[in-house]
Amino acid sequence: MKKQLLAILSILPAYLFAQNNTSVVNPNANVPYPASSSSSRTDQAIYPYKSGVTYNPELYKKHPGYSAVLIGKTFYDLQTNASVGRRVLLHDASQISAVWTTSSIGEANWPTRGTGYNHKATATWPAAVNNRLESQRTGWPSIGILEKAGTKYEFVMGHVSATGGWIMSKNAAIGSSTFGNETTVLLQQNSKVAIWGRAASNNKSIIHLVSNYFADVANGVPLVKIKGVSSPSTYCRSMDGGLTWDKQFITLPGYDSTRVVAGGGDNYAIDVKDSIVAIVIGGIGEDVALYKSTNNGNTFNRTVVEEFPFSPFTKKFIPNATPQKTADGAFDVIIGNDNKVHVFFGRTFVSDEDTTDDSYNFYPGTAQLVHWAEGWDSVNVCGLAKDYDQSGTLDITKETTSFLDASGNLPSGVASATRYGSAALVSFPSSSMDVNGNLYVIYSAPHELAISPFNANYRDIYVSFSKDGGLTWTIGQNITATAYGVISNKENVFASAAKRCDNYLHLIYQEDDLPGTNLQNNGNSNTHPNDENRIMYRAIPVSDILGNVVGDPVSVNKIIADPKIFFVSQNQPNPFNSETNAIIYMRDGSDLNLTVTDIAGKIIRTESLGYHAAGNHSITINADGLTSGLYLYTLTNKQYSITKKMQVK
Repeated sequence: MKKQLLAILSILPAYLFAQNNTSVVNPNANVPYPASSSSSRTDQAIYPYKSGVTYNPELYKKHPGYSAVLIGKTFYDLQTNASVGRRVLLHDASQISAVWTTSSIGEANWPTRGTGYNHKATATWPAAVNNRLESQRTGWPSIGILEKAGTKYEFVMGHVSATGGWIMSKNAAIGSSTFGNETTVLLQQNSKVAIWGRAASNNKSIIHLVSNYFADVANGVPLVKIKGVSSPSTYCRSMDGGLTWDKQFITLPGYDSTRVVAGGGDNYAIDVKDSIVAIVIGGIGEDVALYKSTNNGNTFNRTVVEEFPFSPFTKKFIPNATPQKTADGAFDVIIGNDNKVHVFFGRTFVSDEDTTDDSYNFYPGTAQLVHWAEGWDSVNVCGLAKDYDQSGTLDITKETTSFLDASGNLPSGVASATRYGSAALVSFPSSSMDVNGNLYVIYSAPHELAISPFNANYRDIYVSFSKDGGLTWTIGQNITATAYGVISNKENVFASAAKRCDNYLHLIYQEDDLPGTNLQNNGNSNTHPNDENRIMYRAIPVSDILGNVVGDPVSVNKIIADPKIFFVSQNQPNPFNSETNAIIYMRDGSDLNLTVTDIAGKIIRTESLGYHAAGNHSITINADGLTSGLYLYTLTNKQYSITKKMQVK
């Protein structure tokens, strides 16, 4: 990975944009970080955003409340380290395929992890899927279309994290859930581990892939270094549908130690259209570079989307008072109808006043998404977090921007730590385009009025659109808001949109009961138990988006709080032999009772667990008197009950 992030500084104020739409991060969010105080400043004196940006909050209007469909489930909840990738395909006749990383159980290391796949062939989706396609553990799937003898079919590629390389699976025709021909591709010698792939095809026989090397020298995974770049991002190509790969793990032009120190997992994105290949690579403290080929990847031309003037960024003095803008590493790229390339990424900032080591400071509280179009010499703002209460500040809790320390402990003074790696507050872009050339980008941003039990802001999925190729944007309609002024109190993140729209913008995303992920944010605090997450699908009418009627809920200041008095995690381990544990969070103290029933509802056991004060507790359930099989356990007090499923071996 990249240089050590030793000191994570204060929340950088989100800058004032055109139209005088102020969105400033609440200075109280600075508490966990050893930094100077936050202050507001205009952007124009620092970097040349294009003029004409429009910010249209559309607050206090009735939200249509577009329905969401549950298409998948997963206990493994980290869908990406940065860039989400293209995980939704819109086929002819409105057929849709989607993939994600799934795991059917929540045991340590998620042994059933792999590619979740679902396909809508009619007006409705099949039942939600939680099983993997592959016969072995994979992750980070890509999906694409291939053609043979006039028949279109699908391929998926999930990485093998233990050894590197990918499992490629193919079905016989689009929509078939039977993926045979499972083969391992792009393995390397000498324990090198290339993973985190993003694959795309030309819908015929050519597959292009960009990935990154993982290193763990202490555990026998060597550091790969190419052209002076540690753990570099590389490019691979197959001309025959993945049977052979004529280009394997090559670095692209200009990707060397003169500009790059180290690669980063998922700090890249790829799109393919006919013979055109567009790859974007960048990250914190790096140039954002577009590599474009018009001959199926035989040659690439490099264009600097945004230069980082201190590259290569190692031991370069940048004052904390004047941090330098950079990308947060979460990208998307799309080739438009006119073959022009569009790039999107989250914004963050860096500084470094101690050049005696390899550490630096970055600013996770920046709240802006930017867009660049081929031929431009600067970027344009296309996404922001909203000032829902119109207070002039973006009221984000310090829990939202905090991260666990190296030992997995919470920083002092916070109830949880829910930041997504190095991502900015506004991040995880995914773009789409309709037949008229209208451009859409969806992204995730925290909702300042929706607060979790552990005092972190929940995120929603927003959409911005441009009718003029990105010169002007209407920014931030809330897709995942519900109708009639109700805030759902769900974490909506890792959204991926189908590359093209018909009459709808098609997207999937992960819905969670708590902000953050179990993998990154639970640690020793037990503030993000390993519960089953939901993969959701939505179709938003493009006429509503372009008409700017999606908006936000009416009376958003009136928050309807989550009525549950406690939160219960899925028990671990599950299945279990002798005993298992579930983490509960109590909003208020109360007496608790445990009831165990069989799957038919027959009561097997009831017991009083006594009084539990507000906060976190671990509940132990033993298997005494239980034979092998499925059971339900229910925790109740006088007002509320929560039921979960468990399995005894």
